[in-house]
Amino acid sequence: MDNVNYSPNQGAPAAQPRSAERYDPIRHIDELIEILREASGVPFSDKCSVDRGEMIASLEELKNRLPASVAQSNDIVMRAQEIIGTAREKNKKIVDDANRMYASKVNDHEITRGARDEAENIIMAAEAQADELRKQAHIYVKQLLQSANVTLSESIAKIQTNLSEIDTTIDSM
Repeated sequence: MDNVNYSPNQGAPAAQPRSAERYDPIRHIDELIEILREASGVPFSDKCSVDRGEMIASLEELKNRLPASVAQSNDIVMRAQEIIGTAREKNKKIVDDANRMYASKVNDHEITRGARDEAENIIMAAEAQADELRKQAHIYVKQLLQSANVTLSESIAKIQTNLSEIDTTIDSM
């Protein structure tokens, strides 16, 4: 970028570069505004009269001397917006995936907890049923033993009666 300074009083860019002073586009714009403010007015309107060639030359100089970084900044802003958009999309995908995984884990946890609870209930019911079956088996065995005891007692009584009868028969002989 060359350091040619604009001088509104000369109407065109200075031909001699001043190396001590940098080109200031804001100052140049301010000077153009001042030229328009000081321009002679057209009667009965808000219009003014300026030298068209001088104004075009000054605006072209401004355009040409704007730092390349101004043009690059537009590219940077657009690229940043693309990056931000991509980052937002990726962020949304990550959050959605995390929410799905969380819901799945919660669901898995609830299913697992429900299955554990159900398993505990089944085991408790099976143990209670086993206890009841053991009790019923003991009652059945007791009944069998009582029945066998009664049968054996009756058999022993008959045997003793038979023995007594045989003893009586033997004694009577």
